[in-house]
Amino acid sequence: MIDIKVTQGSLDDVADFVSMLYEHTTWLLPTRYVDLPETLEWEEPPPIVKQVLRHTRAGRTRICRHPSDGITGGSVPTDEAPEFVPPADEPELYLYLLVSDARHWDLDIAALVADARAEAARRGIRLLRTHCRTGEDGWLVHDYEKLGFTPTLEFEVLRADGSFWPGQVLETRV
Repeated sequence: MIDIKVTQGSLDDVADFVSMLYEHTTWLLPTRYVDLPETLEWEEPPPIVKQVLRHTRAGRTRICRHPSDGITGGSVPTDEAPEFVPPADEPELYLYLLVSDARHWDLDIAALVADARAEAARRGIRLLRTHCRTGEDGWLVHDYEKLGFTPTLEFEVLRADGSFWPGQVLETRV
């Protein structure tokens, strides 16, 4: 069994985290930044980079570290759902910006979800939610169901190019 460690993220991890987001969600980060550390020093970095920096500085990012491949996944467990998801009727932990290197997807996502469940339990929160893309025959939704999540609300996010990104909110009880 591979020993995937989930730890608090640091500013040193931001470039790897943002690179993984780029690989999987180019609509959030439409440009690949060749020199991301330099980009992080911009007065006005792209919104997603600002979000990752804000969450990291606040100590909210969680990073998966693979023994031989380094940083392979990340997430932001937060008390608030993103603006495109209706708020819950009870306290929740929302697993935001959940991403993994494709080589370790199953292990990383399972480790990050287990880490979020433990954090929710520690805080006395019973609801854990996240979201994912619904395209490609819904395979990603099914993968989350295997981790104990139940699909709830479908939504769409308008992209800058005028197209829509189809999403699914999922929840599980802790």
